[in-house]
Amino acid sequence: MEDINNPEIVNVLAEVAGANSLDIVEELSEENEMDEFSLAERLGMDVKTVRKILYRLYDSRLVNFRRIKDDETGWYIYLWKFDEPKLNILIHRMRKTKITTIRERLDYEKKHQFFMCENGCSRMPFSDAMEASFKCTHCGSRLDFRDNSHLVTQMEKQLKAIEISIGS
Repeated sequence: MEDINNPEIVNVLAEVAGANSLDIVEELSEENEMDEFSLAERLGMDVKTVRKILYRLYDSRLVNFRRIKDDETGWYIYLWKFDEPKLNILIHRMRKTKITTIRERLDYEKKHQFFMCENGCSRMPFSDAMEASFKCTHCGSRLDFRDNSHLVTQMEKQLKAIEISIGS
């Protein structure tokens, strides 16, 4: 694998399979195939933990396996392989999901005026603040208008950066 320490790859792997998944993917990308026992031994991890991570990676279609039978024990051994092209597909899909989420939130932020408790424990749109008589439903403090233009600007920048990264 070319750049396993790319922050986006690290974040995607952590999101879909947990923090230790990076180590497993790195090992699998260096080898053609590995069984979970060898992975666990190399990484100094419990084999159950390795299996859980492999199953999560498999659910995200980032690893494949083939099953062989050990003639001596009669047990099946699973040989795992990292599917690098699927990582790029997953990253692209997650970017698109993030874009949709940000657009929805951005639209919501643009369409509403927000009021916030002076203690910071509650933030709500005008209609909810009015229903609550401009008092915080948690602590009873007064709700004051909060300008969200800085948040809108930040979300627009984030959206633009993601769109540029996928060529939208």
